[in-house]
Amino acid sequence: MILQENMLFANRYNLIRLLGRGGFSEVWLAQDKYTKLQIAIKVYAPGQGMAADGLQEFCGELANVFDLNHTNLLKPTHVDTYDDMPYLIMAYCPNGSVANKISKLNEKEIWQLIYDVASGLAYLHSREVVHQDISPDNILIDEHGNYVITDFGISNRARTTLRKSVIKTSSDGGKMAYMGPERFSKQPAPTKASDIWSFGAMLYEIVEGTVPFGEIGGGLQKGGAEITEIQANISDTLKQTIEQMLAPDTWDRPTAEQLVQKAKRQLNGEPEPSNNTGDKKKKPEKKEPNKTVPITGTNNGSAVTDSSLEETVDPNKQSKKKRIVWILVALIVVIPVALGIIRYKEIQKEKAELSYSYSDLMSSFDTNLNNAGMDNIEVLNEAISNLRSMERIEANVYFEDPHRSAAKKEELTQKVQALYDEADRRYQLAPSGTEAEKRNLNKRRQLYEIKQNI
Repeated sequence: MILQENMLFANRYNLIRLLGRGGFSEVWLAQDKYTKLQIAIKVYAPGQGMAADGLQEFCGELANVFDLNHTNLLKPTHVDTYDDMPYLIMAYCPNGSVANKISKLNEKEIWQLIYDVASGLAYLHSREVVHQDISPDNILIDEHGNYVITDFGISNRARTTLRKSVIKTSSDGGKMAYMGPERFSKQPAPTKASDIWSFGAMLYEIVEGTVPFGEIGGGLQKGGAEITEIQANISDTLKQTIEQMLAPDTWDRPTAEQLVQKAKRQLNGEPEPSNNTGDKKKKPEKKEPNKTVPITGTNNGSAVTDSSLEETVDPNKQSKKKRIVWILVALIVVIPVALGIIRYKEIQKEKAELSYSYSDLMSSFDTNLNNAGMDNIEVLNEAISNLRSMERIEANVYFEDPHRSAAKKEELTQKVQALYDEADRRYQLAPSGTEAEKRNLNKRRQLYEIKQNI
């Protein structure tokens, strides 16, 4: 059954016009013949339907979105099937999508867009839901002018079922342009940070009129390409925010909640918090006044004469003075030198001990990192402990070996991110309600906490 205008769909909805089309779905404006209200229908596998064995599973996945409620989410009101085609009923947004706002928003409007979309994403991410397809077509504008996210809550498992059941007849509409570099790796499962990159690519397109890497998306960035500097007339704060969202490494991107707070400050005219504590002003040193000792030429009112200073030289006293001089020399010169030599030896010993300890920690870190895997997550906490000890040794003024903790931290972060992505992939692929799904969800949470502790 080919969908077309004026067709009565599901014996209830009169199709008015096509609003959008993707690789596996179509969105139509329709009128409910019972309520006479205009609504939007998203039909999956249009014109061909789905295989029976995948249809029930896919509809079960669609039903999960009914537990998600937020102002900036366009929640479906009904899910059903017609002629083996799953479909969703949603409110119609007459103001269209963000695709109509490219190069048309001023800075304040962009910050409002960031606030709304980031709020919706923060809610989804708090429920461990990754959108996977943030793009201008999936951000609609409701009747009150709010930006709302649509097409959310469709898991990898549901998407896989759809791909297996449907013969793809059209392109994805350039959605690859909004996929971050990690989506082109050996472990391409999207994460929360992937949603942020997609959102950043969308914002880049809004201010520049084009996506950052063309239709190839983050695949070019993964190959080492850099983002062309933003030339639009916007503030440095907005430019830096978009650039941070498009960071090549997932852990360098802001979270959705951080974007909410930043946008809120910008909309309220509040200053950005400084990361610098500032140099503490030194208190001015209190200078003692110069003391002058008057030199007088009188003694009890009498002039001092050479004869008054003359006295008989005693050889015994002179020898005693020499001994005192030598003792003073020993106190002032010899003893400090000896103490300095002793301290020097102690410092050298301390340096050697720091070097040995650092080497042992680095060896232990490498062992823990190599042993870490999906079935041995706990050793990552030991690796973090090794890393912290290395950082403390590097802070010691006597440690002179090359500082390697920054590089080791990056290795650890990459390993944790890779394991997190794998846990997320296994969770998405596991059958719903099984022990495998629960086990991989727990592992994903563990890895997320570890990632936050690095």
